[in-house]
Amino acid sequence: MLTKIAMTILRISLPVWIGGAVLFVITSVAEQRFSGFDSAMRDQLAAIRFPHYYRFCWATLGSATLASLILLLSSDRRNRTLALISGLITLSLCIAMFDYFAVYQPLLELITPPGKARTQEFSRLHDLSRQVNQLHLILASVAAIIHAAAPPRSKNTPAPTHLEKVT
Repeated sequence: MLTKIAMTILRISLPVWIGGAVLFVITSVAEQRFSGFDSAMRDQLAAIRFPHYYRFCWATLGSATLASLILLLSSDRRNRTLALISGLITLSLCIAMFDYFAVYQPLLELITPPGKARTQEFSRLHDLSRQVNQLHLILASVAAIIHAAAPPRSKNTPAPTHLEKVT
């Protein structure tokens, strides 16, 4: 029963995170490019929206990580594909956490109070944040693709083992 719940959580939470993150990026870029917002408004939008982005990341990607680890630990046999999926998701979550603590928090300080002039450090951290976010979304996407490409399990196959051979 636990493996069925974990599989359902993994199937749902991983693509929900990827879709939510992509939508967030699209709307954030649109806001930053909108000529009707001045620098102070853009800074306020970033300060308001990004904490929700990270909370959503930790809820969805964290759930996917936990579910994949439950599946991996409850697997009867060595399951390389499931280990790969779990490793990719866990690495993605760790990178997202690094981004929050080592990049976003210092960036937030650089835009507080809203409308402060952009420094070289802001540009460096902003570029780093973009690269780190791309990396962790790529890792999560690869995990989702591998998971989706796994052949459907038959009625006689235990839940976690259907991820064993994907080629």
